[in-house]
Amino acid sequence: MNRRSLLACLAAGLSSPSCLSHQTKKASTYPFKKSFCFWPYRNVWSIDKMIQVAKELDCDGIELVDPKHWSKLKDNGLECSMSTSHPFLKGMNHPKFHDANIQKLKERIDLCEKYDFPSVISFVGYHDSSSVGGGKISPREGIKNCIKAYEKILPYAEKKGVVLQMEVLNSRVSEKMKGHPGFAGDRVEYCGEIIRHFNSPNFKLLFDIYHVQVMQGDLITRIDQNMDIIGHIHTAGCPGRNELGDNQEINYPAVIQALYDNDYRGYVTHEFIPTKDPLLGLQEAFEICTPRTH
Repeated sequence: MNRRSLLACLAAGLSSPSCLSHQTKKASTYPFKKSFCFWPYRNVWSIDKMIQVAKELDCDGIELVDPKHWSKLKDNGLECSMSTSHPFLKGMNHPKFHDANIQKLKERIDLCEKYDFPSVISFVGYHDSSSVGGGKISPREGIKNCIKAYEKILPYAEKKGVVLQMEVLNSRVSEKMKGHPGFAGDRVEYCGEIIRHFNSPNFKLLFDIYHVQVMQGDLITRIDQNMDIIGHIHTAGCPGRNELGDNQEINYPAVIQALYDNDYRGYVTHEFIPTKDPLLGLQEAFEICTPRTH
């Protein structure tokens, strides 16, 4: 469906026969699990509207949703594709945060088991977390501390059948919700060293295409080299963390094709900040992120 067709669907309403026919076709051919994040739309749509949109777009879930809404997701045939947990400001690289983070992760793991939802997010943390009660940690100390922390919680996740997903965040962009200056887990290789220490199917890398592009680029090579640990995908345009259109630099069709060709079949979750009609932006994003399957 091209942009003109998408606009026609918006004008006619997503329930029009032509749009429903397209959605059904996509539902049967789209090779990844479909989701979008809650937070970019929290001031645009109610949770009920998000659920409506997710169902109309044939999504499997909505991501980072407060557990108070999980029953509503479940009742509508959706899942929370990834649960929130401890804050990224208080990461696993500082021992002062270990007890609280492990407790929060256990709570979320238990909820995921109860609702049969797949995964929980987790973060390395900052080089200097003094402002939130931590302190300065060197990169090597940070890796050692993360390993000690995950040694305590990963067996619990494995027992419960829930996946921990460690997200890479960029440390270059200072604008709120677009970057995190001082964040330690800002490179694929750094997070990968921690994850590969365990070699567990229940501990994976959340490969955020936007954040990796900001920090390192070379996206297809990084995908090829890290498929053993990639467990989840986030998207957004770069620069700006907005829609995936032709006014940003990432060649999403090529990047998504690389994921498909490497047999990735998990979630591709859109996490961009909308600058135009939010429904149209999501429709276009799912179209752009549809690979050639034969």
